Amino acid sequence: LEKNGVDVTILSESNYVVSAGTYGSNSQTTTLTVKAAANTVDSTYTCAVSSEEWLVSDRLTNVLLNVFAVVFDDRSVATGVDQSLTCTISGLSQNTPVTWIDPENNEISNIDTNNYVIDQGTYVFGSKASTLTIKQAKLQDLPSSSIFKCQLKSAFYPTYSPDVVKEMTLTLIGLSVQPINKEVLAATDTTISCVISGITQQLDAVIWTKDGTDVRTLSGSNYVVSAGTYGSNSQT
Repeated sequence: LEKNGVDVTILSESNYVVSAGTYGSNSQTTTLTVKAAANTVDSTYTCAVSSEEWLVSDRLTNVLLNVFAVVFDDRSVATGVDQSLTCTISGLSQNTPVTWIDPENNEISNIDTNNYVIDQGTYVFGSKASTLTIKQAKLQDLPSSSIFKCQLKSAFYPTYSPDVVKEMTLTLIGLSVQPINKEVLAATDTTISCVISGITQQLDAVIWTKDGTDVRTLSGSNYVVSAGTYGSNSQT
């Protein structure tokens, strides 16, 4: 067996396992197992067959091994609005549909629009991005840590290509605002704060009021407002 014209037995032995196969019923199947480290780009392998019965030596047959990549990363999301998961595929030989699997290991149906919206995405030059939008009401019912899967199979070589399943962990976070109360000496400078957690991006706005009045409209020299800096799903 060869890869791009080079005998695989002289390549890294740990990356290839050759089996001549077993004869039976007028047939024999030889296999080449390609380890992950060597299976990173589309490759052409060659099966060289010799048979005294047929008086042939090194009869060459090319075997194509194409590869593609799937990116489906873990995410933390807020439960206050609909959220979308994206399964990004590149290197496909032909467009193929993506199947979405829910945390209970059930296939998500296209008609379950009360809970989900599936967009297969557009196939362009071997790549596509399929999205699953989870409705806000469904997010409220999910466990705080939920595993979703995207599954696909080559449409170019469907008979012998395996199902590819990628999974991600969706961490659900709820919104909370914790006041940091204080008791201090009268007529001294002090700083009070609110810790807002359960957010995945900087707050759009922060307003401080006293007795219902925006402190910015009070004596400006007496109050200094800081919106704080976002980090680790929190802002103070």
